[in-house]
Amino acid sequence: MLLADAYIDRIDFLKYLPQTDCRECGARSCQEFLEDLKLGTKGPEDCPDIPESLYYPFQVSLNADKLLPKFPCLTAPRPGPAGLMEINVTGDDSPVLISGNNVHTQDVITSILGTTKSPFFVLFADTRGDTVDMAMILGSLTVEVINREVIRSGILERTAHQEIVIPGLAAALCSQLRQSTGWNVTVGPICVAELPLFFGERWLPPNLKGNTF
Repeated sequence: MLLADAYIDRIDFLKYLPQTDCRECGARSCQEFLEDLKLGTKGPEDCPDIPESLYYPFQVSLNADKLLPKFPCLTAPRPGPAGLMEINVTGDDSPVLISGNNVHTQDVITSILGTTKSPFFVLFADTRGDTVDMAMILGSLTVEVINREVIRSGILERTAHQEIVIPGLAAALCSQLRQSTGWNVTVGPICVAELPLFFGERWLPPNLKGNTF
């Protein structure tokens, strides 16, 4: 069975490393240290310049392949419910994530968000069930669609900010979305499994002891 691409190979781990090639971790370069991290022969704590608050985000993202649900390449859209979802106990400072309403996309996002106790708003725009990559090709995810969904959800009235995070695969919409709405629009990672590192110290483990994978 041909599996859908979860874009795990597009996670940019290197930008979360100090890139000083100091060798204090025992590797000859940060790139070599990254390979050790992926192999599991070293952990983020072996780098003296990675803050402790990033240990858990690294752990989640490095183990994403074991964590994310697998699903076949789709030959037809698979729509799930559109609208606003609240993860954990949200407040007026909680980040607002935008995605499409493909049912498998929703499963992947909730799987990753299930690794943190941090609060998030997730707004699933009605992309007619297309995944974000296909929605960008087919035109089912547009500035107008996002604008309509944000307004309909009332999410910006529930936050102390007018900031949204759009998927990396929808980066082409960023500039126009900012201009047409006046919102602060941030382009998130291409792979949802990079979200723990993207949010860094805000990505808190579900309990004080943290999790192991």
